[in-house]
Order: sequence, then C-alpha cells, then structure tokens
Amino acid sequence: MIPKIAVQLYTVREECQEDFVGTLEKVAALGYEGVELAGTYGLSSEVLKNHLNRLQLEVVGHHIMLEALEDDLEEVIAYNKAIGNDVIICPWATWDTEEELRHLADRLNTIGKRLEAVGLTFLYHNHHHEFEKIGDMYGLDLLFQLTRESHMLMELDTHWVKRAGLEVLPYMDANGSLIRRIHIKDMQELDGEMTFAAIGEGFMDIPAILKKAEAINCPWAIVENDQPQPDGMTNITQSIQYLQSL
Repeated sequence: MIPKIAVQLYTVREECQEDFVGTLEKVAALGYEGVELAGTYGLSSEVLKNHLNRLQLEVVGHHIMLEALEDDLEEVIAYNKAIGNDVIICPWATWDTEEELRHLADRLNTIGKRLEAVGLTFLYHNHHHEFEKIGDMYGLDLLFQLTRESHMLMELDTHWVKRAGLEVLPYMDANGSLIRRIHIKDMQELDGEMTFAAIGEGFMDIPAILKKAEAINCPWAIVENDQPQPDGMTNITQSIQYLQSL
C-alpha cells in the first residue's frame, strides 16, 4: 500500500488562526489528500465536515492533548464521529521515572479502552525524549508494552527518531505491527544544531522512509514541520512539490 500524503495542520497553525477555512482550501489546492487536525478553530462539526467534503480532504487523525482527552473525552468522541474521523492521537506526554511512565500508561489505557469501545483508534505520537532508556528498554517501547491491554497504536514521528540517535528504517521494521501513521519531516544542521527543514531540503532519506511505510502497510504519511521557515504555507508547498516529484 503506497501511503497517501496528508499534512499536520500544526505546521500552518498561524495561517489557520487567521483563516482556517481558507487554509484548508490552500492545502487542498496544493494536492494534499488529507489533513491531521491540531484544533478546530471554533468550527462546529457540521460546518467543518461540509468544508472537508467540499474540498475532498480526509481527516486522517486528530491531535488532542492528554488533559483534554481525560477531561472532555465524550465531547471528543462525539465531535470526531460527526466529522467522520476515527483516529485520535495523544501528541505529547513526559515522564522522569519508571513509576511516572507506568502511571501514564494507566491513564492512556483508560482513554484507549473507551475509544476502542466506540470504534475509534488511539495512537501515541513520539518526540525524542521517549527514547531515553528505562532499564534496558527505550521508554517508548516500555510504554507500548504497558498499553497492550487497550490496543494503543503508534504514530511514528521519523524526524524525532533520528534526532534521538536511532536509525529510522530498522525502528520502523521492528514496530511495523504498531505503526498506523508516520510523520515525515526533514532535518538539517544549522549553527551546529539539528533543526527542521522542508521535505527534500535536508538529509532525511524520505524516499526510503516512504518505501518502508509502504512495506509495513502504513496508509498515511503526514508532512509536519514544528518550526517552519519562513512560514508554514511556504514549507508545506515546498514539501508537497518535492513529494510529487518522486
């Protein structure tokens, strides 16, 4: 299965804040097939669904912070069912000790079981801190071991895997049964520090990552840039043009 290309709208958060619907229109015009939500900017589920249908954009997931998942889970479920999205993603969590990690796993299991009961899939999105080891395991691997009971799955951010010092392709191989989405973003060195780049402008092996995503049957590759330069729309334009050239 060749992964389809979506964009994480966090990349164009400033543009969304100014004109959410207009930004969706530009994303569709660029050729993206899907969007991953990071907020809905006050739109009702009915209005958002109408715009998505009009633009033929598929929602491939929705990033919702852990606290909101705990405090407003029934509202999250209702809204996402109404817009036709069946993938909910926890985008960020931290821990300092194994005890804290185990407590986090309990929280995620509670959320995951409820989402599974209503037919929604629950994913966890990594950064690089999850690859600090607890004992002889990466924290991220232990987290997924502890959440098997709720069937939480993985949205693998390939940039942060590389930033943590791991090789991306072997990690994808090792976790192919868990991965349901991948984030693709490029990396460059600037003033001695690793930072972000538009797809095709850095040294991440994007073609190989996409080929591996195809091999593990990951249906969506999602363009993201945490700190786009000079702005988000320019970044996602450059990124999709590179991807379309492959």
